[in-house]
Amino acid sequence: MKIKVAFGSGTDELNSALVERMRAVFPELPLWVVSNFPPEDKTLPWIPWYNSRTLAENMGRARASIGDNTIRLAGVMLVPNVPFRRMRLMALLLAPLHFLAFNENLNNFMLRPASLPAILRHCLWRTGNFVRALFAARPAAEVSAPAPAAPAVSVFIGRPAAARPRVLVASPYLPFPLSHGGAVRMYNLMLRAAREFDLILICFTDEIAAPPAELLAICAEVILVRREGTHELPSRGRPDTVEEFDSPAFHDALRGAVRKWQPAVAQLEFTQMAQYAADCAPARTLLIEHDVTLDLYQQMLTTATGGEAWEVRRQLALWRRFEHDAWQRVDRVVLMSEKDRRLVAVTGSRGEPVTLANGVDLERFRPSLREPEPRRVLFIGSFAHLPNLMALGFFLREVWPALAGATLHVISGARHEYYLDFYRDRVHPDLAQPGIEVEGFVSDVRPAYERAAAVVVPLVASAGTNIKVLEAMAMGKAVVSTAAGVNGLDLTAGEDFVLTSTGSEMAAAINRLFDDAAERRRLERSARRTAEREYGWDAIAARQAELYRECASSSSITTF
Repeated sequence: MKIKVAFGSGTDELNSALVERMRAVFPELPLWVVSNFPPEDKTLPWIPWYNSRTLAENMGRARASIGDNTIRLAGVMLVPNVPFRRMRLMALLLAPLHFLAFNENLNNFMLRPASLPAILRHCLWRTGNFVRALFAARPAAEVSAPAPAAPAVSVFIGRPAAARPRVLVASPYLPFPLSHGGAVRMYNLMLRAAREFDLILICFTDEIAAPPAELLAICAEVILVRREGTHELPSRGRPDTVEEFDSPAFHDALRGAVRKWQPAVAQLEFTQMAQYAADCAPARTLLIEHDVTLDLYQQMLTTATGGEAWEVRRQLALWRRFEHDAWQRVDRVVLMSEKDRRLVAVTGSRGEPVTLANGVDLERFRPSLREPEPRRVLFIGSFAHLPNLMALGFFLREVWPALAGATLHVISGARHEYYLDFYRDRVHPDLAQPGIEVEGFVSDVRPAYERAAAVVVPLVASAGTNIKVLEAMAMGKAVVSTAAGVNGLDLTAGEDFVLTSTGSEMAAAINRLFDDAAERRRLERSARRTAEREYGWDAIAARQAELYRECASSSSITTF
C-alpha cells in the first residue's frame, strides 16, 4: 500500500502545519507521522524518533514499522536551529525520489530537475537570513536571579534504630502506597522484616515530599532521590529502563547511606537496580527479580509485529546482556517462582539463586458475604506495565464483544492516561465503549473485588508471578486467566481458577460463571483454601528472614 509520511523535523507549530499540508496532498493516501512526540491527532500511525539513538537504530525502527508499505511522499521541515538533521537525512534515505521539503513559510520543492529554481531560491533566502542574523544588533539580555533548585536528595528520620542487623533496601519506587504489585510485595515483606532487622530505605521519587507514615514506622531512615524524567534517554548499549534509573545523585546517596549505616545486607529491588550493586560494598547484595525481564521480552516478541517487533527485539538483546551480567554482580538472586529460579541457575549466577514467592495478606483480603453484581468483570493492572495494556487490548478485541450486557471495571493505576499515550505506538485499547468503567489508582481495591462476579487476567506475556491473582483468590473470587496470567504460580486449573487459551474460550468461561452460581461459588471456596495454604506473607517473610541471617553471618560487617 502507498502511504505518505510527515517527518516532524521542525518546531511543534510548524510540525502541526506540515501534517495539515500533507493531508491535503494525495488525500486518498493514509498519512503516517515520524516525530519526537506523538502527533496531536491520535488516529495517525506514529513512528517515534529518538535523537539520543543512532541514525541506524531509528532507520531500523522506521523500516520495520512501514513494512511492505511504499512511501509515495515524504514531507520534511527544513528549519534552522532545530536538532533534527538526522531525521531529515533518514527521510531522504527512505524516499529519495519522493522527498518533499518545506520551509517555515510552507513553500516546498522536490529533489528533481524541474525544482532547481525553487531550490536555488530557498538557498538564497536561507543565506540572506543567515547574513542578516549575523549582523543584527543583539540587545543585552536581561539578567535575573535563577530560581532556587529543588533538592535532589532528602533524608527523613524514621523509628529509632536498635542493635540489630541492618538491611538497606534500594528501590526504583516507593513501597507505599500499594499502587502496584511490586509495592505490595516490598511493603508487606518490609513490614514483617522490621520485627527483626533495622531497615534503611533509599528510593526514587518524582517529587520530594515527606514519605508516608507507614514507611517511617518501619524504617530507621528513608532517603528519597528525585528522579529527573527525560523523554530522551542516552543510547549506551543498555535497556531503556536501566538508563531511566541511572542517576549520579542516587549513586552518591547510596554510597553515603552504606558508609553511615554499614548494612549487613543490601537489597536491590527490580532488575534495573543491579547497576548499583558496586555502591553497596561491603554489604552482601540481593537482587530481587520481580520478573525475569528477558523472559518477558521473549514472550512479547512472539506476538509483536512491525515496528513494535523491532523495538522488542532490540530491548531483548539489551536485557539479555544486562541481566546475565547482573546475576554475576550480586551475591544472591531472589526469584518469584521455581520456573524463574531454574532459568537463572541454568544461565549462571555468582551465588545460588533462591525462590521467595509472592504472597497475599490473608487478613486484609478475605471473602465477603456480599453477593457480586450480575455480569460484572474486574480487570486490575497498572498501565505503567506494558503487558497489562497488551492484556487489556487482547481482552477488548477477543473477549469483550461476546459478553453481552456485562460491565467491565478497569483499575489502571496512577497516571494511567499518561501511559496510554506513552505506549500508543504499541497498543491502544478502545476504552470509550459502553459498559466500561475506568479508574486510576485505587487505595483500597477490596470493594472492587467484592462487586465482581469474575476477575480476568488475560495476559499474553508475563514473567514473575501476579499478586493480583493471589489477592483475588484470597478474596474468594472466581479467576479466569490465560496461562501467562498464572505464570509461576503452583495452581490447579479447574480448582483454583479457570484456564483459557483463546479469546472465545475466555468469553465462554466468563459467561458460564455468570449463569452458574453454584460453579462460581465452588471455584471461590477452592481459591481461598489454596491462598490460605500456600501464599500467606508471614510464611514467605520467615523464609526471607532466614536468607537475611545467612547473608549477615557471612558479611564482613560486624557492627550493628
